[in-house]
Amino acid sequence: MVVMNLDHFAAKQLKDFDRQRPGSSFASPESLLSVEQAYALQFQVALLRQQRGEQVAGYKIGCISRTMQRQLGLDRPVFGHVWQSELHASGSVLHAAKFDGLAIEGEFAVRLADDVPSAQWLRRNAEVLAAGFIVIELHNYVFRGSPDRRAAELISNNAIHAGVVLPVEETPLENSEALSSATFRVLRNGELLGEASGDELEGGPMASVVKLAEHLEKYGRRLLRGQIVLTGSPLPLFRVTVGELIEVQCDQFGKLATVRVEG
Repeated sequence: MVVMNLDHFAAKQLKDFDRQRPGSSFASPESLLSVEQAYALQFQVALLRQQRGEQVAGYKIGCISRTMQRQLGLDRPVFGHVWQSELHASGSVLHAAKFDGLAIEGEFAVRLADDVPSAQWLRRNAEVLAAGFIVIELHNYVFRGSPDRRAAELISNNAIHAGVVLPVEETPLENSEALSSATFRVLRNGELLGEASGDELEGGPMASVVKLAEHLEKYGRRLLRGQIVLTGSPLPLFRVTVGELIEVQCDQFGKLATVRVEG
């Protein structure tokens, strides 16, 4: 295991991310990190982003479904930060050159009505999930290291998260279990790529938020009022190319989120 110079590694990670070459350090065979070191690196990069004025909009949980774990060669969920500067309105046009291997996921997200002091408190106060809605999550779908280092690379690169396209509306969530029975569809240029319901996630979207709260507690952090949480997808990642229109639709929550990709 390497002895990591956290400050140096984090500064390089952020520089590489800014130049659309995320995780370039992982091409080196010396970049062998434990999962704990990878999360320490992710949090240090997050601190650097906050110090330059960026704001945390929330968090994501990924690789929570067997589908995603198989696709990425993992055996565990991963967690990452969602940034205010990377939120996009439905109908936005994105430029492929701003990403490295752009791919998308459709999934449910929730917004918090209050601070969450602990995961145990969250289990007793599910009404803190004030709204539920579909989103399009954006990813830099690229790995530079060997498959046996995939988990650490994924975590260090903020779970390959690169932004979120929000829907046209956020639907008040009267019952946290309602998302479990809701269904969403992912379309590319009008063609259906996949369809899934919230109950295809183990324990449903609420269980994802609890897992996230447990994860943050380990690092002395917690979910805060107004933040959004991306709860993970039962569907795989879909690569996106120039000229494509991506839609995520849900009859019950959020209705519609769209994004077009240009060169």
